[in-house]
Amino acid sequence: MTSYYLKITQTATLWLIVLACISINLPTAIMSVTNSLLIIFWIISGQYKEKANIIIKNPTSLATLGLISAYIIGISYSSATVPESFKSIMHYHKLLIIPIIISTLTQEKYQNYALNGFLFSSIATMFISYLKWIGVIPHIDTGEGYIAFKNRIAGSIIMSFSMYLMLQKAKNSSGKTKYLWITASLLAMFDIAFLMNGRTGQLLMISLIIWFTYETWGNKCIKYWIGSLALSLIIIQAIPELPQSRLTNTQSEIENHNIAGQQTSAGLRLEFYKNSLILIKENILFGTGTGSFLYEYKQLAEQKNLISKDVVNPHNQFLLTTEELGLMGLITLFLFWYMPWVESKQLKTEFNRYALRALILTVCIGSLFNSLLFDASEGKFYCILAGVLLSINTPQ
Repeated sequence: MTSYYLKITQTATLWLIVLACISINLPTAIMSVTNSLLIIFWIISGQYKEKANIIIKNPTSLATLGLISAYIIGISYSSATVPESFKSIMHYHKLLIIPIIISTLTQEKYQNYALNGFLFSSIATMFISYLKWIGVIPHIDTGEGYIAFKNRIAGSIIMSFSMYLMLQKAKNSSGKTKYLWITASLLAMFDIAFLMNGRTGQLLMISLIIWFTYETWGNKCIKYWIGSLALSLIIIQAIPELPQSRLTNTQSEIENHNIAGQQTSAGLRLEFYKNSLILIKENILFGTGTGSFLYEYKQLAEQKNLISKDVVNPHNQFLLTTEELGLMGLITLFLFWYMPWVESKQLKTEFNRYALRALILTVCIGSLFNSLLFDASEGKFYCILAGVLLSINTPQ
């Protein structure tokens, strides 16, 4: 009876990993429920010794636990209240998903189900965006672009990585399938550039295209970059009614920030970065503790008489971690991303090696403009897919 129960819970855990990958593109509430169920079933599915053994042998799992431990230690000296510190650390409990998936996902067919599930849910999300644009699905303009289930930041970040996977699929396919993946990747590019309206995603799309061409053709890719730039300029000139890309408005937003009290997104981010560096200098080694950013920034904002005082995070994961945990925390954060990069070289398939490195680049570049590990959707997006990709080569 016990054996049957464990078999059912273990199989359910594997399918929940697949559902977790699909839910990355769905509303955050669904994503949270799926991840919560995954953690619960992982706990009740037994095999604790085997799971612990896999986690101990995996460098990324250890680096992840190290980052979580740093945040736990940071509670002990935080300038924030204990409830605020615990509220902050709950933003990072999602990191546990990485060792959970790595220690559970040992069958290759479920790994394939999970990755394909994510990719096809991304394609479905992309078509919803297009259907809103052409008017088939009703759309209310809220300044977020033609989004499906995520806001423009999370949606465009996830779609950028999906676009990269589509390019890899096209490279590894032949015949009609190759052209289908090429078409899908081009549709994803247009979606990110003109429909979803997420500036971070637009920058990531360009970065990942450059990275893909470099991985594929090496230094020869320069001629492809020039050709792509020329083609983009032709398309923009030929179709003047294209929605405006926010990426081109960045400089204007920075210049107009605080003119006659006007607040702009890009200007606010620059303001957050400057003030975060001031806070970091005051406690550079260990920071001011987990969850302290809101309190410390508010004190500084009152001293400088700033309009924005209640700032939860600086929209930069590197600055947020360094302000709260100091240089020691920043080193731990770098190790958190460096270890899977090293492990990527040992993965069994070329597709998964490239996918993991692109995933790390996506989150690292995105973390320059957003606190991605702190944010719900973006953080889970990374943790789920990193766990899936790394489990493929985990020693059993």
